Amino acid sequence: MNIKDLENLKDGQQVIELTGWVDNIRDHGGLTFVDLRDFTGLIQLVFDKSGDVDTKLKNEFYITINGTFKKRDEALINDKILFGDYEIEVTDLIIINQSKTLPFQIEDSIETDENIRLKYRYLDLRRQPMKVNIMTRSNTFKSIRSIMNQLNIFEIDTPTLIKSTPEGAKDFLVPSRKSPSNFYALPQSPQMYKQLFMMSGFPNYYQIAKCYRDEDSRKDRQPEFTQLDLEFSDASPELVKSKVEEIVKFVFSDAYDCKIKTPFNTLTYEEAINFYGTDKPDLRIEEKIFDITDIFTDTSINFLNDILSSQGSIKALHTKELLTRKQIDDLDTEIKELGSNGLGWFKIEDTNISGPLAKLLNDNEKSKLLSYGSGTLLFQAGIIKEIANFLDVIRRTVFQPLNNDVYSFVWIEDFPFFEVEDGELQPSHHPFTSPKSNEIFKDDPTNATALHYDLVLNGVELGSGSQRINNPEIQTLVLEKWGLSKEEISERFGWFIEALSYGTPVHAGFAIGIDRLIAEVLNQPSIRDVIPFPKTQSGLDPLTNAPANIEEEVLEEYNLKYINKDE
Repeated sequence: MNIKDLENLKDGQQVIELTGWVDNIRDHGGLTFVDLRDFTGLIQLVFDKSGDVDTKLKNEFYITINGTFKKRDEALINDKILFGDYEIEVTDLIIINQSKTLPFQIEDSIETDENIRLKYRYLDLRRQPMKVNIMTRSNTFKSIRSIMNQLNIFEIDTPTLIKSTPEGAKDFLVPSRKSPSNFYALPQSPQMYKQLFMMSGFPNYYQIAKCYRDEDSRKDRQPEFTQLDLEFSDASPELVKSKVEEIVKFVFSDAYDCKIKTPFNTLTYEEAINFYGTDKPDLRIEEKIFDITDIFTDTSINFLNDILSSQGSIKALHTKELLTRKQIDDLDTEIKELGSNGLGWFKIEDTNISGPLAKLLNDNEKSKLLSYGSGTLLFQAGIIKEIANFLDVIRRTVFQPLNNDVYSFVWIEDFPFFEVEDGELQPSHHPFTSPKSNEIFKDDPTNATALHYDLVLNGVELGSGSQRINNPEIQTLVLEKWGLSKEEISERFGWFIEALSYGTPVHAGFAIGIDRLIAEVLNQPSIRDVIPFPKTQSGLDPLTNAPANIEEEVLEEYNLKYINKDE
């Protein structure tokens, strides 16, 4: 019997072998009250003081009791909890297992260092909020499988020991004992394998896949994460997006008891950057970035003249409130740390304009600025792609969502095919994404657009997808434009290009980050809070102390050795 089963009992009925953890102990004169907790709930136990229960029991002892299920006295009823009007008068007690002194209390709200919580994660998971998070995760998996069965999409698994292939981050490598000096890699995604299923003639595919990326952890990233992968044959981006909307709508209704509207909004990448400063806009925030370049075409403000003469622009946001000088200075410091030259601002009060640059304004500029009405005008000047991030931070810092309980989805599409990272050309998605126009890509790949689409929820990128390349010549060309030599292409991707060469159908797919989805739905500060056993931001597991050193004799079996181990 568990605690929830007590709903079927009547006042005065015998309870047989109810088992759980001691949640709380209260000494009330001749009686001792103990809250018993199991996975399904909590109920109050009553012990006669003569048994010295308060000295026998401690928090988190695991016990079994027999007793009588009874209505509480009217004055002792707690109508805020299940079974708050009942208790059990205990007749028999068996202590199954004792508990050491706890490193932290098993309570809903705790202020404990995260590393301590992760070191004792099995205790952390006993807390009700964590139980809700993990059960929501389980329900998400159930709902995904349910809708996939309804849509007749096949669940097929892919290997987790694969050949190392670039997908934007470093691989986790696994040495092969039977093939000395050679390595497997753990998959950053099932990308090429799910495409192989389309080449094999399967009409569709899905997998709840474990993926691995050896990169710095952040609140929305982990070295090991879980995603829903989808792929469809004879498919277009429109078909994939329609299927994803159907899946997401079902999961929100079935797993989260929440109704959402479809179809989702759509923005181009260019619109997202120009209006929101990011390709992950939070559309719950009403305010948009707007262009004020035309106000300053004849300005005497030298640095603005220099920027405009270099094909730059001036982008602004307007608050209806007058920001304090401290708010302005804090925002200025924040964006300077990100690389901005500083925050431009004007305070507008009726017919008066103030600010560091106000005295340099001409009459025409003053007149146009006054037309925005009282408030604070904040701006950045430069090439839009260089200042977009600063504008995004300003927008999210100064303005708040109109409604935090709304789920605002938006598709972002028409991404540039390539972007520059650390001075090198990188695909903005992955190198298996189809260009929107093969001809434009061949002539000018740096200005080509990709058939790549992201799904964003409340400013969080939930997932990405694309039309895949199904032509071996185009796939080879993409890899060449990326900067790989013919030898590198043959060594790393030859097997995949060979597979494309046997009548590959048009296909497209998508992947949703399940950890991010659940964290956003539950309004959790980090995906670590919805993963049962996550790593820290530095990639460590405090519970098991992984990663750990390996004995040198073991390494020798893999033809490996430490280099400067002690440094």
